[in-house]
Amino acid sequence: MTMNTKMASAIQILCFIAYVDEQSTHSEAIAKSLKTNPVVVRKLLKLMEQQGLVYLRQGRNGGVELAHDVEDITLAQVYQALETEQGLFSQREQNNERCPVARSMKGSLDPIFDAANSAVIASLGQTTLADLLDKVR
Repeated sequence: MTMNTKMASAIQILCFIAYVDEQSTHSEAIAKSLKTNPVVVRKLLKLMEQQGLVYLRQGRNGGVELAHDVEDITLAQVYQALETEQGLFSQREQNNERCPVARSMKGSLDPIFDAANSAVIASLGQTTLADLLDKVR
């Protein structure tokens, strides 16, 4: 199994917006950078808009721009904008409650998964978009 690429895509989107340094960037241009469909970009942008990371404008003069300076956007904020309620790891939906192993997993794994998620957020919080852009420029 592989982890999904939403996080990497979202970070690349934000870095692209900052890098091109235009008043407003369009999802089509961003999609070319990611070699993906503009619909994928728009879905990620919508999630990031809801968390206050970007401003989206519709219509002919529409586009996207960062809501904050690159020094003020951490990778933890990006992660939290994309994070589902389960966090990084989630429990199985169905287990055989007659099985003692299956019954014990929820109580056993939840604190481990919570700690892992907290560690990921703490680590990502140490890096800003500015840090990544320094490696691009």
